[in-house]
Amino acid sequence: MKNNGDTKQKLLQVTREMIDQHGVEAINMRDLGAKLNLSRTAMYRHFKNKDDLLAAIVAGNFEMLNRTISRLSEMGPEPRQLVYTILLAYYDFGISNPEHYQLMFRKQWDKEMYPELVQSAFFIFAHVEGCLQKAGTIRKSPNQSTAIMYAFIHGLVELNMSEHSETEKGLDSPAHLIDSFLDLIFV
Repeated sequence: MKNNGDTKQKLLQVTREMIDQHGVEAINMRDLGAKLNLSRTAMYRHFKNKDDLLAAIVAGNFEMLNRTISRLSEMGPEPRQLVYTILLAYYDFGISNPEHYQLMFRKQWDKEMYPELVQSAFFIFAHVEGCLQKAGTIRKSPNQSTAIMYAFIHGLVELNMSEHSETEKGLDSPAHLIDSFLDLIFV
């Protein structure tokens, strides 16, 4: 490795690949070090422990999702269409990256230890809430509506991940469900 920055980036890249191929449970510092031909000391120069490493992966995932949402917002659609597009992007991310999605949302990351990660996660919530404030034509407060949307989209992702998206239940078309759900939010 050329320098510490390269080593850290390579650690993140290999960790991401291992998560994609074998799941989060397969990650351990010893195997990562062996795979990259790094000593234990070199590994711990970059990350204090496995949680620190995984927190960096999660922060990167939120940053990627935030960039996607920012790009969608720059296209300038009206608020309802923008919220629809954001929810669909969120859903697609969860379905396309199930291991990463679970790592992001099935663990409560400590606000004191990982403030940037928590702030990055909150950006999405705040962005949707801001869209709803601009819309002005919603049935509940922007905060309540955003919280309800979070519960809805996470539930939809979880149903799909657990293979409970049966046609007979009307759960086979996420785009249609998101659109119908927004009918309940917007006036």
